[in-house]
Amino acid sequence: MIKCKKCNETMKRVPDILDVWVDAGTTSWTCLDYPQNEKNFKELWPADFILEGKDQIRGWFNLLFVASMVSMNKPSYKSVYMHGFINDAQGRKMSKSLGNYILPNEVIEKYGADTLRYYAIGGANPGLDLNYNFEDMKIKYRNLVVLWNLHKLLIDMSKGVEKPENAALKIEEDYIISKLHSTIQKTTELFDNHQLNEIPLAVEDLFLELSRTYIQIVRDKSATGLIQEKQAVLYAMYHVLMDSLKLFAPVCPFITEQIYQNLKEHFNLKEESIHLLEWPKADVKKINKELEQDMEIAKNTVQSILSARDKMQRGIRWPLKQAIVETKDKNVMKAVEKLSKIIKTMAAVKEISIVEELPGVKPTIKLDYAKLKPEFGQLAPKIIANFAMESTETIMRHIDQDGTHTLNIDGDKVEITKDHLMIEKQLPTNLVEAEFKFGAVYVDKELTPELEAEGYSRELMRKLQSLRKKAGLGKQD
Repeated sequence: MIKCKKCNETMKRVPDILDVWVDAGTTSWTCLDYPQNEKNFKELWPADFILEGKDQIRGWFNLLFVASMVSMNKPSYKSVYMHGFINDAQGRKMSKSLGNYILPNEVIEKYGADTLRYYAIGGANPGLDLNYNFEDMKIKYRNLVVLWNLHKLLIDMSKGVEKPENAALKIEEDYIISKLHSTIQKTTELFDNHQLNEIPLAVEDLFLELSRTYIQIVRDKSATGLIQEKQAVLYAMYHVLMDSLKLFAPVCPFITEQIYQNLKEHFNLKEESIHLLEWPKADVKKINKELEQDMEIAKNTVQSILSARDKMQRGIRWPLKQAIVETKDKNVMKAVEKLSKIIKTMAAVKEISIVEELPGVKPTIKLDYAKLKPEFGQLAPKIIANFAMESTETIMRHIDQDGTHTLNIDGDKVEITKDHLMIEKQLPTNLVEAEFKFGAVYVDKELTPELEAEGYSRELMRKLQSLRKKAGLGKQD
């Protein structure tokens, strides 16, 4: 017998207790205060969506279903999402005995709760375990720093420039606005289909593209352009960033809220919170898939030019005389021609030209014996001897058109692919080649006095901007 210290009466055990899983199973209506309150039950039951770990297949998922079917003859949820467990980087279960466990607070204190949410939501497919990796976590943290810096840049850009309701947009604005509405459309579909793990990647692709591509393209006109150009940049930046925040708010609720509060104060926005704004709607009329595909080709071209710069050890501040894109792909030709101005801006190239075949470039091809031997065995020496008698032009034409070149070896047909070949090119001394997905890219490494002068002026500008930053001055000062 136990006496109650407060009332001095004898305490008694509750005579009958139901299994605790009954409480878990009936939570779909008890959390709505049903049957005492029928209004909420009629409005909100059954649940649209529930989420738990894979250990709940025979636990909570099952009991919710059983309890509602027995009592209501109807399931208590319409859809369910199941995640896995968190293991260490090697896929081992976290445990004290192995010393491989990581407390959530360790991550949150260093990177913040949003980074953990962001990483965990997109880190594994539904029902599969997440192998926690600090390096992957750091990447997500850096992405959030990019998002934060974008809103600081937007505020800085808007000083002295009135935010327009509409603006005269150029092709770079058309592109990033198209990318925005494509992402709204895609992200909305992912949410509707509960493909939660794919959502962070879709939204990060948008705001990273805003930072890495659009901002790079408009850097000059946003700083020294006409007022109409600055308004176009501000218009595109504001709308893409604001809708990115709306899309990203369910994944990273804290940083998106803080950014919104900063924008709310600066732009005198009315709504109290990012989480009270309407979900953005995709305008299909603003989606230009062809332009988005062309921009992917343009970015690939820029990346190849930058790769050539690395080979010749010339930084991006030093302009190049010209870049030559060699390709037989008509779509690539069209894209490079249409977006040549953007490519020249991003890669710091004065001229860009497109050719199907560059005169003066002579390819030489050899068979890679190390790759032939495992596949063809004793036939390898005969293949090499037969191959040496073939025309380089004929071999390359067959490889480009069909993907293979066929040899007749002792009455047997042997197919040679590009993987079997070692291709080298003899280039004019002024050219440097870089790999290109659609052909080849060559850059002219000749440095004229005019190019050299421009390079030094850009270096001087960089030094001045660095000193300005150290002094705590903005671009307008």
